[in-house]
Amino acid sequence: MHTDNSFQRLTGILAIVAGIFALLSLVIGLAGVNYDFEVFSDTSSLIASGTAAAVFIRWSYWLNMFGNYLLLIPLALLLHQWLKNVQASYALLFTASGLLYLALGATGSAILATAWSFLIEQYATATAANQPFLVIQFQVVNAIAEAGLHGVIQNFAGAVWFLGIGSLLRTKQTGLGIGAMVVGLFLTLNTLGNMFNIEALSLLGLTATILLAPLWSIWIGIVLMQLKAK
Repeated sequence: MHTDNSFQRLTGILAIVAGIFALLSLVIGLAGVNYDFEVFSDTSSLIASGTAAAVFIRWSYWLNMFGNYLLLIPLALLLHQWLKNVQASYALLFTASGLLYLALGATGSAILATAWSFLIEQYATATAANQPFLVIQFQVVNAIAEAGLHGVIQNFAGAVWFLGIGSLLRTKQTGLGIGAMVVGLFLTLNTLGNMFNIEALSLLGLTATILLAPLWSIWIGIVLMQLKAK
């Protein structure tokens, strides 16, 4: 583990903040629709949720963008630095997958933060004749961001990262390595559910991932704050 002490500490702080942001994004997003999780799977209900909900959803996805993705970039780089002496080629492959996962996730979240909230606000003031066209636009945005950027390719890249890095990390931090592999397993289930259109499988994978990944992020952040750089 050859790394700079200040960078390791900064990465630990960012990982903790990332986990908190990710959990807050869930709470704020659900608060906007009165904690009715099923609204997010029904575009007609979501676009009609109102201007107040649009504000909650906007901030939910901004927090998601930082918490689940952007703030974890230093962690991906630090883990590569840690693990390249274990399996250099595999560490590079897993890190590349991780950076792809983080980039696609952040891009999708940015699109949803802006486009979803804008269309929800437009729908609230639109005439009955124009509302069906806004629903179509909403569905297109959803297809691009959720099914496209947040779909199979992102989940697959994330599964490769968490499973791969976890397998290497077990040699140095057993618990964290196994925890990463568990997240990777649920990302795999989400990928398979999306690929084969098995809603129960994708929902299980998604639900477990959005709950466990932030907790793992906070966990590894605390460990990084306690470890001395070597």
